[in-house]
Amino acid sequence: MAYVQPRLLAKRVASLAVLAALAISSNYVLISLPNVKLMDAIVFASSMAMGLKFGAGLAILIWMVYGTLNPYGLNLPTLIVVTLSEMVYVLFSRIPAALGFTATKASIRDSLVLASIGLFSTLIYDLATNAFVGYLFYGSVLMGLITMNFPIPMGIFHELSNALFFPIAVPLIYRVLKNEAATVKL
Repeated sequence: MAYVQPRLLAKRVASLAVLAALAISSNYVLISLPNVKLMDAIVFASSMAMGLKFGAGLAILIWMVYGTLNPYGLNLPTLIVVTLSEMVYVLFSRIPAALGFTATKASIRDSLVLASIGLFSTLIYDLATNAFVGYLFYGSVLMGLITMNFPIPMGIFHELSNALFFPIAVPLIYRVLKNEAATVKL
């Protein structure tokens, strides 16, 4: 295990706590809007700026708190599925860097890329979670996928809201985290 300077470790832990609190509190604020969450953009941007381990840790922390203190109740199999599925956003956070994303200035191209990533990664997240939950509760992956958008288009709400949140929130969060990381002397 590599040595990490105490000051850097303290900043990373503080960033983790603040980002988790932001994601969890925004989930509660938006609870009346089904499947509309700023959380996914926070996990994505944090993973982009701070790395895959940080993003995975943040996703797990958020779901451990929000998934257990949830107004809809706790269901352990579902909590495991959504926590693992949240890793889609962590993994997809590598794409913008590969495409030359810097977030130093706003561009239509970067906004379209982030909107597309938000839409596509959320589609994968929704398909995975609904397939597993359908299998767990109905004994049918197909039934889980069918109920994703019927009678209420929950998946569509989630995908479109993330397509809007990603180009707006990700550059802001990314810049804040990268500036914070740049101030730490190694």
